[in-house]
Amino acid sequence: MQTTETRRLRSLARTAPARPLLSVEDRAGEWVVHTAGELYEKVIATADFLRAVGLGPGRYTVIALPNGEGLVRALLASWAVGCTPMVLPQQATAFERQVLSADLGEAFTGAFSLGERELAAALGSDAVRSAPRPAPPGPEPETAWYLPTGGTTGLPGLSSVTPGPSAVLSGVRQLMRAAGWSPGAVQLSTGPLSHAAPLMMCMAGIGGGAHVVMPRRLDPGSLKSAVRRYSPTWCHLTPHQMALIDANQALWDDLCASLCGVLHMSAPCPEDVKRRWITRLSGERLYETYSCTQLVGATFCDGVEWLAHPGTVGRPLPSNEVLVADEVGRALPPGEVGEVFMRSEWTRGLGDSGPHRLRGHGDGYLGVGDCGYTDDAGYLYLTGRLDDVVLVGGANVNTREVESVLLAHPRVSEVVVVQRPEPLMGSVLHAVVVPDDPAHPPTVATLQKFCDGRISAYKIPVTADFVDALPRSHAGKVERFWRA
Repeated sequence: MQTTETRRLRSLARTAPARPLLSVEDRAGEWVVHTAGELYEKVIATADFLRAVGLGPGRYTVIALPNGEGLVRALLASWAVGCTPMVLPQQATAFERQVLSADLGEAFTGAFSLGERELAAALGSDAVRSAPRPAPPGPEPETAWYLPTGGTTGLPGLSSVTPGPSAVLSGVRQLMRAAGWSPGAVQLSTGPLSHAAPLMMCMAGIGGGAHVVMPRRLDPGSLKSAVRRYSPTWCHLTPHQMALIDANQALWDDLCASLCGVLHMSAPCPEDVKRRWITRLSGERLYETYSCTQLVGATFCDGVEWLAHPGTVGRPLPSNEVLVADEVGRALPPGEVGEVFMRSEWTRGLGDSGPHRLRGHGDGYLGVGDCGYTDDAGYLYLTGRLDDVVLVGGANVNTREVESVLLAHPRVSEVVVVQRPEPLMGSVLHAVVVPDDPAHPPTVATLQKFCDGRISAYKIPVTADFVDALPRSHAGKVERFWRA
């Protein structure tokens, strides 16, 4: 038995072996094209290698590789022999690996490390042949992969995604189609594959027959090279990436000329950035989805819907449901803020506790600690996270509320608000600010005066740091930790 993704790849290799499936920019800035026929045979050779070293159903592989053919091949070969891959950031230190794998125990320590040396060995001698051959038999793993999560809001760990890869990627392709993707797309892949959204979109695109184009890094030079050479028609972006492209007119002009669809997710999108993208690209070509690494559910909307419901992250996709509940678990009506839970066809049957690092509500509803509300039409709006709430002198303060006020100041480009210990109050608020002009940042007093009258006095930051940039993860999310 072959996995669905392996069968898809073999079908492409047999019917269109010269079709480009993956183009990667190497360290020298040159582009390397991998066709369907080449990629399939390398995947099968790697699967044969894994079987030869004793791997099979129920085993795990650890993959810590840079974006590129090797990482894609390692994933597909792992699935082909029934293994579940654990995907780590390439640059993860020994300590970071220990933290990420702390909850997995023997599953991690007994996993097979599938790195560059092993991938090279798999292609040695006569391993790669000229004609597509059947994949080695083996059941598909029940868990698609383990990925890092939680690093921006708490202690990070590796979280599983269930069900298996075929079901997950089939659902992802449905979402991508709704956002303007098609099997003939030239798909720009800009994020690290050790993060959920870039990984899902990349693997779903390859299995669906798209040509995935992968720049070496997210900078104007690499992006311009990819855009001018391949004219991508579809891409997934984070709001941070959207802001970077938005600030580069030449890059934007090149990209806009060919794009038929853009899907963004992974973090809240600033309203001004969202509106400029809608104006330039049109609401019919810009889409947004809200989900999480563990795929408990998803919402979706296009730019036209967003303009009618500003600030929304969309309505639940088919077979998905959203529940907003208060602190004792009671469902809240539209307009009232509470904790957001979702359920989908994938999460039914997981039980109240759900997989790793999820909060259970009951009856299949699961959450990741986000807060928000729905409107009368069923559109969801996010207001922050449970762990964004800071106790200041006995009163709860949502740091996202304070950030939204500070962001309205004309001299503030970006900001994160955190708590700072204080002997009398217990905690006070501290702002980490990226000014629009680093040479002339606003003063703390100026920001405090701006907040006065807009939020209550106890919510106004007492101190501030002014920095050139906020720390971000490789997926573009702000790392919300700061020692004040």
